[in-house]
Amino acid sequence: MKLLNTYCMAACYSADPDGAVRLPIDTGTGALIPEVWERWLAWDPVRMAPRHADALRRLRAIYIDAGTRDEHYLDLGAEAFRRALAGTGVNEVRFEPFDATHKNIEHRYPLALAYLAERLSP
Repeated sequence: MKLLNTYCMAACYSADPDGAVRLPIDTGTGALIPEVWERWLAWDPVRMAPRHADALRRLRAIYIDAGTRDEHYLDLGAEAFRRALAGTGVNEVRFEPFDATHKNIEHRYPLALAYLAERLSP
């Protein structure tokens, strides 16, 4: 699954115009390929927030949640994104860390949808 996940992320973040998928690491040595890794970093929400601050401030709501025991440490990324948003003056953010892992969190969906529906309704 880790290999499949890495390949899928590479297909999203660093595919060439002809569709060739470029991994950010040399598979023979594990060395980072800087020019490909930079393409991944360009899609990092924490790094994107300052570049898109005006658009983010115009949003009526942003909902961020993450399990505090996430196996991929996405809770740390969620917190970093929340801080990046605050640093750009984005105020309409709901941030909810919760006690769970990355799996079996379907019970969280109604909370997010209710929050967003309430703020996006005319």
